[in-house]
Amino acid sequence: MQSPTFPSMQSRYRGFDMNMPNQPSPTGYFESHPVGEIIRSFFFSSILWMLLAITLYGVYSMVVAS
Repeated sequence: MQSPTFPSMQSRYRGFDMNMPNQPSPTGYFESHPVGEIIRSFFFSSILWMLLAITLYGVYSMVVAS
């Protein structure tokens, strides 16, 4: 599996090898699966799509009304 190009994401996707003592211990499910980040990203994405839709509807209404 290839590592992501972002340095902050690379530590999340490195494989865990029991023979290497310098690696951190395995983490819990919610630390290795960022459910909170996914929900937060979905929420912000939804807000941005709603703002885009409202803006486009406003522009469309002004064009049709003129």
